[in-house]
Amino acid sequence: MIAIAQVVGTHTVLGQILMYVAPTVAVVAGSLLYQVKLQADWYGERWQVRRARKTLEKQLLSPHTTDEHKLWIKEQLQEVDRVVAEAELRRVRLLGQSRKM
Repeated sequence: MIAIAQVVGTHTVLGQILMYVAPTVAVVAGSLLYQVKLQADWYGERWQVRRARKTLEKQLLSPHTTDEHKLWIKEQLQEVDRVVAEAELRRVRLLGQSRKM
């Protein structure tokens, strides 16, 4: 925007408006991009969890899986659930902290 203001002329009204609005636009654009990145990370995380659960559940239902291995798979599923719950709690706590400020 500063480059456009310089082309238009910094002594003109439009040039002055562009120069003064540029920092605000940069901050807003940065915030929006940051939110998009957070959403993309969250979506990717959820996709990986679903994929891991699907794989473990598929192995659990397999007739070729031994009882010992099924027990281990059930423990892994519980671990996945625990990790997901802890991650969600961390997000909620961070949200609560950011609103107090």
